[in-house]
Amino acid sequence: MTNSSQNNPLLNELVTFIQHDVPGLPDGEFKLTISQRVDDSKGQPINDDALAASYTFAVLGDRFRLQNPENVVYTVFPEDNGNGEYTTVLPHVVFTKSTFPWTRYPTSSEPETPPPPGSSSDANVPTWLAVLLFDADDVAEFPSLSPAPQNATMGDLFPTAIHSASTLGDNYSYFQSARDTTGLDIGDQLTDPIQVVDVPLELFWKIAPTVNDLALLAHVRKVSLINKPTIAGVSDVGEPVGSFSIVFGNRFPQTQKRSLACLVSLEELQPFLPTDEDGGAPAGNEFDGSRFIRLAVLRSWTFFSTGQSATFVDQLLRLNGRAEGSETDAENTNLRLLYAGTNKVIRDALSMGYVPLNNELRTAGKTVSWYRGPLVPYLISKPNLSFPIASPDQATAFDPTTGMLDDSLAAAWTIGRMVALQDKAFSTALYNWKRGLTQQVAAAIEEEIMREKFGIVLDTGQQPLALVDQPQVSTARSLLHKTMQTLQSSRKPNRD
Repeated sequence: MTNSSQNNPLLNELVTFIQHDVPGLPDGEFKLTISQRVDDSKGQPINDDALAASYTFAVLGDRFRLQNPENVVYTVFPEDNGNGEYTTVLPHVVFTKSTFPWTRYPTSSEPETPPPPGSSSDANVPTWLAVLLFDADDVAEFPSLSPAPQNATMGDLFPTAIHSASTLGDNYSYFQSARDTTGLDIGDQLTDPIQVVDVPLELFWKIAPTVNDLALLAHVRKVSLINKPTIAGVSDVGEPVGSFSIVFGNRFPQTQKRSLACLVSLEELQPFLPTDEDGGAPAGNEFDGSRFIRLAVLRSWTFFSTGQSATFVDQLLRLNGRAEGSETDAENTNLRLLYAGTNKVIRDALSMGYVPLNNELRTAGKTVSWYRGPLVPYLISKPNLSFPIASPDQATAFDPTTGMLDDSLAAAWTIGRMVALQDKAFSTALYNWKRGLTQQVAAAIEEEIMREKFGIVLDTGQQPLALVDQPQVSTARSLLHKTMQTLQSSRKPNRD
């Protein structure tokens, strides 16, 4: 089978970086006014009362929470609860919507007038999102800090003087200068649940990005989706190229520390953001640095930076007792189950990397079978198999020493099939081949039946259609056509 997509230039596309993808209209409420005036031939209005009408509409979008996180966030890195050498990695979030980091803005007013449709702009546009990183050192320096997001409501973002049920107190948040509670988007309620984190202003001024930093902490990547594993809502929509937006943090994790990453909203918080790239209180501010600033948390996750190499080999050696910094290999680098029994056969099998697993048979019976992975520190003899293998059962072996089945190769065959079917070009070619084979078999049976019924009448002298991998479907169709012609001619009256 051939891959019909090999000549597609998109296969050679690795990644395209784009500065930003600003939507035509940011999220929020807008007012549209339409007027009509009739002028005479000299350009003077005929009637002073011009017709006018105003319409209010809203562009809705996530603001203080993600309504459907699975449809917005594709992935985070480092992964949630991950362990590895992350001290040189800026935590980041990948979004499936390319415009999401620019649907709102962190400045007090819109930073840039959107360009006309069809045109582009090279101006830096800051994102309204930020990935803030916290660890144990922050808690030690600011004991009042509780970095884990807390459950709250949208009403808790308003000052207590405006909304008596708010828990904000005399601290700061998004609606610091509001006079009432009308600042929410259409459809949002004061009682809607959100998650928040209260950050001491002194700490916030140390770790928060500047407006100029926010213009560099987000970008768009376009990647080819051809022959890639299926991504729900992304690669299954029929587009050859996918667009993803990425928001980075501005702080590296510390070694041997558990870090908490929070994706927070900085919408219109420019007065609170540092103005110096080295951090510190914004110039000319009049805020009380001993208070907190409450931020809405859209996503949070934790990870641990080990400061050690996160490669598979290094982790495998550490799991098997290799001392840190030692150049001496462990006695056995095979992942294995510990066994304290006296059965030598079982001990040897476990030492070789085998594990007993529950196995449900096709006959609905249940048993326990051996399984091992493909990576073992010893020579494996060539299995006694006949290729091609039609099903995983054909790759299942029987271990007479234990009376158990060995499903290792059967599992490998199944994994290989699943990986192959993820390849769109391969699965399409396989489907076309199977469909052609089915048509060929049907054509051969059809010709055999017609030769049996009409062979004496036709007597074409042709050989029967063979069941081989050759495009001979047209032969049966030709034979059917000849059969129909013969039957039609036999029905014509004799005019002589």
